[in-house]
Amino acid sequence: MGGRAPEPKVLNLNAAPTTALTGDGADLATGMELLDLEEGTGQFDFRAVRIEAGGISADHSHPHEQANYILSGQGRVDLGDTSHDVGPNDFVYVPPGMRHVFANTGDDDLIVLAARGPRG
Repeated sequence: MGGRAPEPKVLNLNAAPTTALTGDGADLATGMELLDLEEGTGQFDFRAVRIEAGGISADHSHPHEQANYILSGQGRVDLGDTSHDVGPNDFVYVPPGMRHVFANTGDDDLIVLAARGPRG
């Protein structure tokens, strides 16, 4: 946070800065940053991931927990050695250190909202 108070923020998902996700096997996936660590308190960040039809997110793990909400599309999430079908309004919690990957199994974009933290 750098000694400053966080500022309120309103941002349309379609106006969010985007980054192609290519590491750890990701393909046809785009990250959309909604709240960066430096914009808030530094405890968590919040973003959306758009996975095109036939695409897949990074196959990875990290030391922080991650809360995910499926906004639209159809897909599969692998959590460790277990797979689950997911769709709109599904919630997926990923504990710290757990390997996870999202795959789009439908014809439309799979959009996943993700809060990751604590990060500070």
